[in-house]
Amino acid sequence: MENKEQIGGFFEVFLSKLKEQSFVIVLMLIGLYAQNSSFNERIAAHRAIQERQQEYINKLIEDERTRLLEREKYLMDQRDKYVEEIMVELKNKSNN
Repeated sequence: MENKEQIGGFFEVFLSKLKEQSFVIVLMLIGLYAQNSSFNERIAAHRAIQERQQEYINKLIEDERTRLLEREKYLMDQRDKYVEEIMVELKNKSNN
């Protein structure tokens, strides 16, 4: 009889420990799911920030490129104007 009680007691202890462990496992799984969800949200937010930053960088590069092209055109016009003035002066001097 004692043997049956020991087996029954062991079985009860085993089931109670299994229930405790199952509860802990379920809690751990819920925790992992929550961490994974949070991590995925942070990754998505980081990607959105990274895309906005890249768009801003591309805009800055394009604006600078446009500004430099306009400056180059202005400087070439000034050069051409200066060369024309010099040529007119030289013609006037040679005619005199």
